[in-house]
Amino acid sequence: MDHRIASTRAQRILLWLGTFAVIGIITGTSWLLINGTVPLNLFGRGAIPADDQCPGGTQQPVVPERVQIAVFNTTNSPGLASEVADELDDRRFRIAEVDNDYLADTGFAAIIRVGDRGLRQAYTLQQHIPDSLVDIDERPDFSVDLVLGSEFHEQGVEEAEDVEMVPGLLHCSAE
Repeated sequence: MDHRIASTRAQRILLWLGTFAVIGIITGTSWLLINGTVPLNLFGRGAIPADDQCPGGTQQPVVPERVQIAVFNTTNSPGLASEVADELDDRRFRIAEVDNDYLADTGFAAIIRVGDRGLRQAYTLQQHIPDSLVDIDERPDFSVDLVLGSEFHEQGVEEAEDVEMVPGLLHCSAE
């Protein structure tokens, strides 16, 4: 009996078992993340902001053409980000990106992520989506991210004719 054949056969069996084990671990972990059993935020870009981080000054709105938005969907509703992006595009907002985002906690309607330079743009968008909360991050530009959560409903978008573009304060917390 040739020992090379036996060792090759054993190596093949170990290779197959290892492959199945890796596939099983990846599948199981993915299911736990999707299911929400493991509240681990590996891919997310933020969370619901704290109220004490909210800028206190009055914000002047800008025209929608000056607001560049990336719309992200964290829900299980396919196409939600595209629908909201189309609605905002109809209102003359500049849509830069439409994609999915992965947050462990999706118990919110919408989060507007923005840097210090884009507070007026965030305020303008928040007038169109009153249930949204603002989250300040470190970006150096005027761009805005709109993250749609599980509590978002299209009724949460103000009718275009009902939006009053007057100076006001940002809302950074649900409290």
